[in-house]
Amino acid sequence: MKKLTFSLVIAIFTAIIFLGWGLDSFFNEYQDKKHTDEFSTYKQIITSLANTLEKTDNVVQFVAMWQQQNQQQLTLTPLTEFPLPISLRESFNQGDPLVLESAELITVNKLLQSQQQVLTLGIPQQAKQQDNLALQIILTTVFYAGILLCAFIWLYPLVKRLQLLRSTAKRFGEGDFSARIRVSNSSYIVDIENEFNFMAEQINTLIKDNKLLSNAVSHDLRTPLARLRFGIEALGETNNPKNKEKYVRHLSRDIQEMENLVAVLLNYASLEQKMIKVKRLPLNLNTLIKSVVCSLTSSDVCSVAMDITELAKEKIVIDGDENYLSMLINNLLSNAQQYATKQVKITTQQTRNNVVMCIADDGPGISKEMREQVFKPFTRGESNAIQQGYGMGLAIVVRVAAWHGGKVSISQSELLGGAKFTVVFNRTPA
Repeated sequence: MKKLTFSLVIAIFTAIIFLGWGLDSFFNEYQDKKHTDEFSTYKQIITSLANTLEKTDNVVQFVAMWQQQNQQQLTLTPLTEFPLPISLRESFNQGDPLVLESAELITVNKLLQSQQQVLTLGIPQQAKQQDNLALQIILTTVFYAGILLCAFIWLYPLVKRLQLLRSTAKRFGEGDFSARIRVSNSSYIVDIENEFNFMAEQINTLIKDNKLLSNAVSHDLRTPLARLRFGIEALGETNNPKNKEKYVRHLSRDIQEMENLVAVLLNYASLEQKMIKVKRLPLNLNTLIKSVVCSLTSSDVCSVAMDITELAKEKIVIDGDENYLSMLINNLLSNAQQYATKQVKITTQQTRNNVVMCIADDGPGISKEMREQVFKPFTRGESNAIQQGYGMGLAIVVRVAAWHGGKVSISQSELLGGAKFTVVFNRTPA
């Protein structure tokens, strides 16, 4: 919007300045030329009268007769009562006609050398003003027409971009969720266009995630529901206490599985709504990693070595929410632990602008075709090993990293041969 406001001010200001200056220059040039042409005639008249009166003895009588027969005023003034600036006096005393102009009268003056009197021919200003009125109306019309033309030239690309925005929004509203605006840097509303594309991308992502959630619910809930139905039927048909106890344990396990799935769905839905307030405070990343590793390795289930020997020796500080960053690290380590054979290696480093965390394992790795897919909800890897969970861990990792201005990528570990997850955060200024 700053670009829109700035361009509007510049367009109007430029139009007013240049049009006003151009028309004013034209009017002044026209007036000067008109004055030159008009006053040359009066100069010739006053010169002819002065030459005639130089040879006449009764000048006063001639002036009186002139006043009776002509509209222009003709007067005589003694030279001593006709003060002039020094810059005009020399040429006037040499016989050059002199034109003087006031608000009400234009006078053409000529010195009668023999009589030391000034002959003055007066012309009313009203006639001149009436002559200029038509020109002033024309120039005023041209000025405002020029302003309107400049406004139209400025508005045309704006209206064109707004029409493009309207048509794209209409396509998007009709179900074409791939509709995007091709952003132009010269557009006045480039910020609005970028925001629209971002909004459309977010909506498209939400729709895709909802489809994935729906498919997951319909798929992952059917299995425990079927087992529950079978278990209830078997429980009702048996009278053996041991079988009843076994069926009750199975039913309890299936109910727990459904509760876990619902909890995962609600957790991811809360992340999608973006109503969570992230409390970003300075945190020591290495300390946080050690804490998460300690909680994982303390479990009896963990049979994979967590190597943290290559954590950066210096203190690495980033701005983030401790709870959500712990969730991010925990999900990455749990994922690596699930697919690793013997070892998971964690490293950190900081550059001038970024903080980099890498988690690598010695498992089968992730193919290039699947590296983008595994970040989507309910997507599991290609390993033939027994897979636990619902495929939500990495989707949550991407979401939390984005909240902290970070990016997650997958590559192959050169050292261990398995998958290598790299998270890049912006470095906190010292």
